[in-house]
Amino acid sequence: MYQVNNHFLLNTAYLFVRTIFFILAFFCSLPAAAQQHTIVYGFRLDTVAIRSGETFSNSLWIQNNSSAAVVLFEVRSPGTKKALLHLPDSIFLQPREKRWFPLKYFANRETIQSNIQSFTIQLASRQQAVPVQGSARFLTRLEQVSGIALDTDGPEVYLSQLSRQTKVTVYCYNSGLVTTRFHLELSHIPEGLEFSGNPDELELAPGTRQQVVLLVTNKLRSTVAADFAIMIRALDVSGNQLAVKNLRMLNISDDHRLTLRRNSFSQAPPNTISLRYLTVSPGLSAYQLQGNGSFPLADSQQLRYRINADYLNRPEQKGINLYDTYIDYQSKRWGVRAGTIYDLLDFNLNGRGLRASFKPSAGRSLSIYGVENNYLLYSSHPLLPQNNGNTFALNYTDTRSGARSSSVLLLRSSNNLLQTTTTLLSGNITIPTARKIFLGVEGGYSMLQPGKEQQHPGFAAGIRFLLERGQFNLYSYNYFSSPYYGGLRRGLLQLDNSVSLSLNGKGTVSGALRLLNNNPKLLYYFGNEYLSAASQYGNAVYEIGYAKRLGLWNLTLKPYYFTQTITLQEAVKWRSASVRGKLTGSYSFASHTVFIDADNGYTFQNTSSKPEAPFLSSRINASYKSQVLGFNAMAQFNSYYLTDALALPLERPRYTFISLGPTASLALFRQKVLANTGLMYNYSGYNHSSNYSVNSNIRWRLKNNWALAADVLYGVNLQPTAYNVLQGSGASYDPGDPAGRFRYYNRQLRLGIEKSFGQSSDGNNCRLELVYYADLNANGKHDRREPAVSSVLVKVDGITAVTNQKGSVKITGERNKRYTISVISNNNWSLLEPTEITLRKNTRLEIPLVKTELLTGKLVYTAEKYSDTPPVPSGLRVKATSAGGAVFTTLTNEQGLFQLYLPENTYTVTMETAGLHFVLLSENKPVTMQYNHPKTLELNYTYRERKVEVTRFD
Repeated sequence: MYQVNNHFLLNTAYLFVRTIFFILAFFCSLPAAAQQHTIVYGFRLDTVAIRSGETFSNSLWIQNNSSAAVVLFEVRSPGTKKALLHLPDSIFLQPREKRWFPLKYFANRETIQSNIQSFTIQLASRQQAVPVQGSARFLTRLEQVSGIALDTDGPEVYLSQLSRQTKVTVYCYNSGLVTTRFHLELSHIPEGLEFSGNPDELELAPGTRQQVVLLVTNKLRSTVAADFAIMIRALDVSGNQLAVKNLRMLNISDDHRLTLRRNSFSQAPPNTISLRYLTVSPGLSAYQLQGNGSFPLADSQQLRYRINADYLNRPEQKGINLYDTYIDYQSKRWGVRAGTIYDLLDFNLNGRGLRASFKPSAGRSLSIYGVENNYLLYSSHPLLPQNNGNTFALNYTDTRSGARSSSVLLLRSSNNLLQTTTTLLSGNITIPTARKIFLGVEGGYSMLQPGKEQQHPGFAAGIRFLLERGQFNLYSYNYFSSPYYGGLRRGLLQLDNSVSLSLNGKGTVSGALRLLNNNPKLLYYFGNEYLSAASQYGNAVYEIGYAKRLGLWNLTLKPYYFTQTITLQEAVKWRSASVRGKLTGSYSFASHTVFIDADNGYTFQNTSSKPEAPFLSSRINASYKSQVLGFNAMAQFNSYYLTDALALPLERPRYTFISLGPTASLALFRQKVLANTGLMYNYSGYNHSSNYSVNSNIRWRLKNNWALAADVLYGVNLQPTAYNVLQGSGASYDPGDPAGRFRYYNRQLRLGIEKSFGQSSDGNNCRLELVYYADLNANGKHDRREPAVSSVLVKVDGITAVTNQKGSVKITGERNKRYTISVISNNNWSLLEPTEITLRKNTRLEIPLVKTELLTGKLVYTAEKYSDTPPVPSGLRVKATSAGGAVFTTLTNEQGLFQLYLPENTYTVTMETAGLHFVLLSENKPVTMQYNHPKTLELNYTYRERKVEVTRFD
């Protein structure tokens, strides 16, 4: 037993030693295995940082470990990137020799397709049985990845007061080397303004361009003309800003009596509580409490509020009215708003009540409404109606993807004032059916019950189609609703179809077909025959257009054929037909902006005989704006709409209306006193009435965010007593007292004190002063003769300010916090470069602004004798050098086209061709850029390929 065990132990020990020996032998053989290749090679650098349009290099070492000479060559596969300076066709290595070979590449679109890219070299031996290493590779890391640029048709977009909608086309262009994925973010959007059609994510290949059409809708009921400044940013998947575009949205209105530069008579500044005393002739007076604000809370929560309360102290009307007042809390998952509720949900939902919102995920929400149909939140006046009915609604929206969105509405409303009950189910969905093709469908079904009558069913259906193909754009929207449909658009047939084609810098041609036919039922106007007839209205527009930028002007010419119909209550239908033309022009230079819209036409049919056809008519809107002064004008000579005939007497069927007046905005005593005033004159020719009005406000800012405010409105209306307006029958003429005149005075005066809620000064805050100046030579330095830029609207981390006449704004910020400084309303100025600052102490920062203009160009190939066939001239770097030495660069696309936005200056334009076979025939081409004067130039080149032979490198 002992011998057996001893033998077992000896065998075990032998196997253990043998196993250890084989393990040691394996590890000892690894270096030998690594050296088993006779030919080994590798790169000097594992990773090379590269920049778009520049050359980059690396070195390849090759070592011959054998005792015999070898001849090597490079194995080229179809995906191998060709180097500008490449390996020789045959590489000779002596025994035990190691050699270095430099390689040089050009970073263009043919070479670089990704941010991190691999370059591989594979060698083979011309002799048989010579072991050669498989391959070697190095990586490139692309710096300044993005070349995204954003642009729109113009710096301003006009929002129609009639349709409350407009379209904005955003052009996205990728001038970089690699495909870039990004999305558009819109900020500084005021409440009630909604953008739809924004795709969730865009992907642009190098040198490609894509149009994004946004539909803008003003969902508020207010028709007060106001201007908005919208910021459009391109953000990558990590949230980094790639490009930014500022866009002004202007409302067009025929009533400019309240057109002032700042807040209107009835509004309060944001984040402000105001207490005012109001007196209105004849004898009405009230105390007003107004305020609104928004407070960001932790974890993306937000609290908003608004309050409007009037205490009437007239003896016969003494009491309190509370209106347009609410408190609104929103978090990531839920929100609630109590008080005044108004929303446009295919139904004009408006009243006092509650709206609760549940958000299961980002972009999805379910809102529950419970509203009493009374605009007044509270009133102590006993004669006002207290119960106008109720509305309950469920609304689900899904906007997780900007290109794909949907909503569903279920509503039940009882209107005691109109004696109708409405049950409504409606919804819409927008989906991308293919690349740059979007389809939207909407529809609804309702049941309407007027009083105790039987219910009337109604339905609606609509389809929206958008096609974008390069420079071609097609938009089609078609909608129909039955006369008893319970939604917002009742008895409506609307066709809106338009196409446009850009002619590569030579302008844009367009065409449109629009048809509108309104035939609603159950509309009560309480005996107002004018509104009853106006609701049975239809028109058709057949239009072609051409738009072109000429110097400082943007001009659009649109001739069109215009027909109209009105069905009167006595079953009489009026018709008219006209041939018209519209000329729209906008001019912008420095702080001066001019806008004019002239519509002239010839009406050859008018069955209303008010006036008798044929006749000429004209409608003109014009405005001028500068930093201090402005002017607005509107004039109409003779009838344009058929509804004009409802106000015309048969004795004098001439419709003439004139409205004009100046505005002024002053900032005094270092922006402490802000004064705005507007004068307006209105003349109505059909009854010879004249109206004179003045509207002014002044705010005097005091310490600690207090301010005194005053508003004045004074108007005088003069009308001959011989003319009387009869409801629904136009104006009648009574010759009994032709000399008498009726005067009506309207006087309103409001005095108040305001308190704004901003950041207070304490030990943790610092003062930041920003000084904006015109960098005329674009050198980034504030030279002696470069002036300050005033009236620039800037934003610093949610704080908005306007530069004064010295180009300065002062802001209180938090110490040791990093702030991003952006320009919101730039008055056509552009930042020379993005600005960020960490506020550690009181700081004064000078920020350069430059005027830019577009330079477009093209590479034109010129063949020479025995010249080689040129490759595609893409990815070539074009450089514009100013007289002061500032350099601006861009890359050519596949067609050899390039674009540069340059400040005003004189430049020398050239192309970098070092190490390339492209030869520029005219090396330096001068060009002078002026704002609003775009330039185009051509660069002539040829292609000369030369073979480089390398014999030896030490």
